[in-house]
Amino acid sequence: MLRFHGAWRITVVGRNADFDQRAVVRGPSGTRVLPGRPGAVLEVDGESWTLTLEHRPRGRDWQPNLRTTAGPLTERDGVRSRLLTSNDRHWPGKPPGYVNFVLRLDQSAAQPAPAPSAQPAPCTPAPSAQARAPLPTV
Repeated sequence: MLRFHGAWRITVVGRNADFDQRAVVRGPSGTRVLPGRPGAVLEVDGESWTLTLEHRPRGRDWQPNLRTTAGPLTERDGVRSRLLTSNDRHWPGKPPGYVNFVLRLDQSAAQPAPAPSAQPAPCTPAPSAQARAPLPTV
């Protein structure tokens, strides 16, 4: 789970996964869901809100992704951006740094930019699966 403050635009920029993916935003005004389709966008604004990336294995409920990594905060033309990369589950033979879901968060540079705080999400390893090629760097 990552915690953010202020207004951000969340955009799905990559998905290479066997399972459905989504981003879940929880804040004082409720829960909002961004489907894991490349190009999908969600505008979020709140004093404090959390972002969790999730996947849904076939026939099961939504589960937090195994690992979500926040990339460096960059600034260009008055917009701050940060990439979030995620790996939904561990599979035998899959490289530890494997990425199958990527989001970009953008914020106007006129707002203060606190760093997100991350808390690891639990995951139960699955017995086996075929590894996929990693997503290209965005």
